[in-house]
Amino acid sequence: MKRFFIGGFGVLAAASALSGPLFGATLAHPGSTARKIAALQSTVAHVSLRPSAAVPADADGFFTLGSIADITGGDAAARARLGAVIVGRAPLADSVRQLTPDDVALKLRQAGLNPSRDAVIEGAPKISVTLASASAATPVPSSASSHLATHSASGSSAAPAAPASPAAAPVLKRGDDVSIVLEEDGLSITTSGVARDPGAVGDTIRVHRTGSATDLTAVVLDERTVQLEL
Repeated sequence: MKRFFIGGFGVLAAASALSGPLFGATLAHPGSTARKIAALQSTVAHVSLRPSAAVPADADGFFTLGSIADITGGDAAARARLGAVIVGRAPLADSVRQLTPDDVALKLRQAGLNPSRDAVIEGAPKISVTLASASAATPVPSSASSHLATHSASGSSAAPAAPASPAAAPVLKRGDDVSIVLEEDGLSITTSGVARDPGAVGDTIRVHRTGSATDLTAVVLDERTVQLEL
């Protein structure tokens, strides 16, 4: 401790040493944050949209996300769920349907997924979707053809036709709340409404839009979504 005198006044000055990190704070290693971010991203599935895709239509005329995108990362269950998301109706033959990443994000939300949490949507900014050509019919072996011809010539009756498949079970019933989707030229608009009729996936039913005085006609996509017919 030292005492200084300035102009007749005494000023007491004390010096002390500081040691150790200030307030105990430490700096994180600059690479640790990057590693944590990379580890987090590796657990999220990546949906890479293709610029063009020829999609097969299912029995109800719809196609899925797995037919227009390459899905990687995440776990197998997440990839399977993403790949099975219904994107929309397959286009007609010789026609092209245009989609954008925003359209895909909307379909993920309608399927109960969070695009910003459950998947990273990347790839082409616009997807041209066409209908895949039907596979060629399998030719009947010559021996089978001869067998059929012999039975036909002898007057034997043909094998009975397979029974018709049972009607699909309704996924919507009258009075259910639904999301009504309108898609036109890559633009998607969604509003809320109520089903006026019961319906299975692919059925055309009447729906009432909230706040409207008239009913609309829409196609059932799933148990909570319908798409307006234009």
